[in-house]
Amino acid sequence: MRTTIVKLNITVIAAVIALWSTQAWSIAINQYSAFINSPDIGSVSLEDTQIGSGFNEFQGFGLDVIFTSNLGANGLGSVIWDITNNSGSDLTNVWFFGFLDADIDEPINSYFNESGALVGVVGTGSGDTAADAWEIDEPGFLFGDIYDNLLAGSLDNLNNVSAGFEDDVSLGLGFDIGSLLSDQSLLATFDISLNNIDGLSHTDPDSDTTFYFNGSVAVQDVLSVPEPGTLMLFVIGLTGFLMMKKASPVSV
Repeated sequence: MRTTIVKLNITVIAAVIALWSTQAWSIAINQYSAFINSPDIGSVSLEDTQIGSGFNEFQGFGLDVIFTSNLGANGLGSVIWDITNNSGSDLTNVWFFGFLDADIDEPINSYFNESGALVGVVGTGSGDTAADAWEIDEPGFLFGDIYDNLLAGSLDNLNNVSAGFEDDVSLGLGFDIGSLLSDQSLLATFDISLNNIDGLSHTDPDSDTTFYFNGSVAVQDVLSVPEPGTLMLFVIGLTGFLMMKKASPVSV
C-alpha cells in the first residue's frame, strides 16, 4: 500500500510538472495597438486597438484599416495592419507605432515579476522598414509614461523595467515613415517569437521564458483603376477610330 501511495504521489507530481511546463511560455495579450502621428492629423496621435481595450480612431480620419491576425493560441505569431490613406490629404512627418502589452504565465506567477531588454533597433530613418525608436515601460497603470509618449508621437528609447527592476512590462516600437500621400497604403507587420528576431525582448524569470517583439513598416502606392465611365469612353473612341480607318477608301 505504501509503495502504491508513493508511486501515486510521484505520478501526480510529474503530471503537475508536465502541466506547468506546457504552460511555461503561454503569452496573454492584454492590448495590441497601432498609433499614427503627423502634424497634419493634430497634436495627438490616432490609435487603432485591435486586441484588448482601446480606441479605433483611424477610420474616422479616413485611414481605412484591414487587420490580419496570425497569432496562435499561445500568443506567438504575427499581426498585420494594412492602412490606406483615403483622407483626401497628404500626411507629412509621419510616425507609426506598434504597442504590445502582454504577460507571460500571469495566472501562475503574476505579471509584476517580468522585465524587458533592448535587443536591436536598427532603423536609420524613413528610407528603410526597420524600427527607429523604442520604449520598454510599465503600461501606465502605476508609473509608466509609454502610453502618453505614444499619444505624443515620440518614444523615449528608455527601459524602465529592466532586469532587477521587474514589474508589469509593455513594449513600443516607432517607425519614421516620412510622408503618407493620399491614396498610398502603409503595411505594418509585427511578430512575437521565441526566436531572437532583434527588436525588444520580454522575460519572465520564474517561467524561464523570453519572447521577442519586432516589426517592419513600408509605404506602398495603390494602383489606380480607371473609372468605368472613363474606360468606356476610351473603348468607344478607339472602336470609332478603327471603324473610320477601315471605311476610308484606298487612293489609287
